[in-house]
Amino acid sequence: MLEIPTEWLMPWLDLDAVREAQRADTTATMTGEYLNLSGVELVVERRWLREAYWRQIKQAITRGYIYKSSAVQVTLRGDRREHERRSTSGLSKAS
Repeated sequence: MLEIPTEWLMPWLDLDAVREAQRADTTATMTGEYLNLSGVELVVERRWLREAYWRQIKQAITRGYIYKSSAVQVTLRGDRREHERRSTSGLSKAS
């Protein structure tokens, strides 16, 4: 999950363009304060962000981790495996 502050975004950024770059199961919404992305795999393109904030994209991650990174794009994956590990270890202790 990502919460990117709107002041980090390019002024002309269109929410439809963000949605087109995502998987079909991704949710993308924009408020006056944040661009919110949630899903199993998320894509952030450099052209969406003001140059000064590109290196700070890690700070916008609320869940998950950077899976791939290039000069023009970052791909994030959800932390589902970590959640499954916690659930499994919790069940073991109860037994």
